[in-house]
Amino acid sequence: MNKHIVVLGAGYGGMAFINTILPHIPSDVCISVIDRLPCHTIKPEYYALASGSLNENKVKAAFPIHSQVDYILDEVEEIQVAYHKVICKNNEVAFDQLIVALGCVDNYFNVPWAEKYTESIQTFGQAMRTRKKIDQLPPGSCVAIIGGGLSGIEFASDLREQHPDLKIILMERSNEVLSTLPDRIRKYVRQHLEDNSIEVMTNVSVTMIDERAIYYGPVQEWMEYDMCVWAAGIKPNPVASPLLAYSNADRLTRIVVKENYELPYYNDIFVIGDCASSEFAPSAQLAHIQGKQLGQYFISVWEGREYLPEPIKLKGVLGYLGKKTGFGLVNGNVLLGKVPNVIKSGVLWMHKHHLG
Repeated sequence: MNKHIVVLGAGYGGMAFINTILPHIPSDVCISVIDRLPCHTIKPEYYALASGSLNENKVKAAFPIHSQVDYILDEVEEIQVAYHKVICKNNEVAFDQLIVALGCVDNYFNVPWAEKYTESIQTFGQAMRTRKKIDQLPPGSCVAIIGGGLSGIEFASDLREQHPDLKIILMERSNEVLSTLPDRIRKYVRQHLEDNSIEVMTNVSVTMIDERAIYYGPVQEWMEYDMCVWAAGIKPNPVASPLLAYSNADRLTRIVVKENYELPYYNDIFVIGDCASSEFAPSAQLAHIQGKQLGQYFISVWEGREYLPEPIKLKGVLGYLGKKTGFGLVNGNVLLGKVPNVIKSGVLWMHKHHLG
């Protein structure tokens, strides 16, 4: 009887796992990958999909093909641990081993009506809807972007290049954009935003959003907008929350896992990517490494070898500021200008073209 491995999510973590194990799958193992989309997508470029600078086909990559791997186009709704099955919108899928790589969703931090009245670039579908609404805006419309992290900065910069006739306002809770990066990068990015007529509001704590205005600050100041995009934070996909009964949560509510990414108190369920606890912040790069490591663990089990994972070493952070310039922190070195832009383009190209 075949052992059935089910992978939830075809993002960076799920696909890294699949690509790692492809040449090593035993004859008695079959694998099902469940995802809402019929392809892998390059999530770090969703901001360009939303702004309109990138065609949707440019962020798509075909799934790798293998006779023992099938892909189920569906949306995961519930994980029933006790019954060893996954409930989807259109299917129920039983598993012997489960790999949860569901990624993240927007974190609205309990801001009233934020989810209802803001747009998002968190998923492929949301980015496409955001793009459609932007294209319908008349000249002079005000687009407010909440969040001065990497996603907000890249989206604001690209939006300015594609739509020079829009008023763009970036709102950030801390006292500076990209608050976790070195001062040289922050100053360079801030100057770029100002030079391109992107208004930056810092020390702004949003308290409420309705259909016409954003409210912020202790005295409820407010600002009208025509369109508001939320890029202020993420949290693990809530579909994975039941797994916390067999583990613990870290400070980001991610699920604590063992060295091999298995749940501490339940065998044969593994968590990688944005839902898994790590010393590092969530990122596509981290999810890819975790997926590869999990694949190596499975191979070691199949081949009867000891699993000896290497320490995770992230290469750094790279960001676009439109098509001509960017910023980066690679191996502790600050990069500004065209070079980080070119490097990031190369990294994303390599990822897309080495999946199949």
